[in-house]
Amino acid sequence: MYEDIGTLIRKGFETWRRNLNLAVPFVLMIVAIILLAVVMVVAILYPLITASPDVLSAAGNVEDPEQFVELLSSMTNAGLLVAVVLLGILVMFLSGTFFTAGAIGMAQEATDTGKTTLKAMWASGRRHFLSLFLAEVLMMIITLLLLAVFSLPFISNLASGFESGNPDPGQLILWIVIFIALSLLVSIVLAMVPYSLVVDGLGPIDAIKVGVRFFLSNKMDVFIVWLVVMAVSVAIQFLGLPFSGSETASAIVSSIVGVASVLVISPLTTVWWTRLYMTRAGKISEVEAIVLDEEVKYL
Repeated sequence: MYEDIGTLIRKGFETWRRNLNLAVPFVLMIVAIILLAVVMVVAILYPLITASPDVLSAAGNVEDPEQFVELLSSMTNAGLLVAVVLLGILVMFLSGTFFTAGAIGMAQEATDTGKTTLKAMWASGRRHFLSLFLAEVLMMIITLLLLAVFSLPFISNLASGFESGNPDPGQLILWIVIFIALSLLVSIVLAMVPYSLVVDGLGPIDAIKVGVRFFLSNKMDVFIVWLVVMAVSVAIQFLGLPFSGSETASAIVSSIVGVASVLVISPLTTVWWTRLYMTRAGKISEVEAIVLDEEVKYL
């Protein structure tokens, strides 16, 4: 069932308003990442503290970050440190994809039936987190390769300019502008991949193919929703500007903006993206649409 963007935004907002528990996956994601970061720091520092009780006092006298790294390297195995950091980052990414998949699963159920529960989050997270993680890795590789191929001529010319002592600042600015524009374009083209993966239960490669095909068939709709999401995200960040003169007020407003981003913006935009995919891919039946319209009418 096709919906114009205005209707999609309105119904998505109503779906979010009736399901405030859509914020739970994002709250749990933040908590999980913080806890994992704490565990990673403790895992790194615990062997140092037990091996040498004076390490904390020695570290407190170090002002240069490079000296602190040298201190750590001299007191423990560098390979172990790298392994702990890499493992911690990997677990953080996996937990992030788990809760992202869970949030999309909840948004799918809420869009489909009008209500959702945390059971949908756990079910969707367990089922799709690994596929979503692999899809994210593949998309990152694709993006980096495209940017690298595009950047080679610019880097070659810029390097030649620096070697000759006559660099061209205009070319550097042009490269930065086009680099940013290309990065945004790739992010828009691949924006629907997580939603196709979760909603259709696809593997990482198939999800990328379907997501790109979806974009090519709905370029303007995807772009408009992307603009709406960006506008909402940027607008909430600007709320703190009038209070920038006061450190206390600025800190309070920044905290409020951060909380609003987690509790409101993230779940709401997830519902919008999920609804866009489901409506354009024919995942919402006419009967379900009528039921949802009636619920909205009497709210």
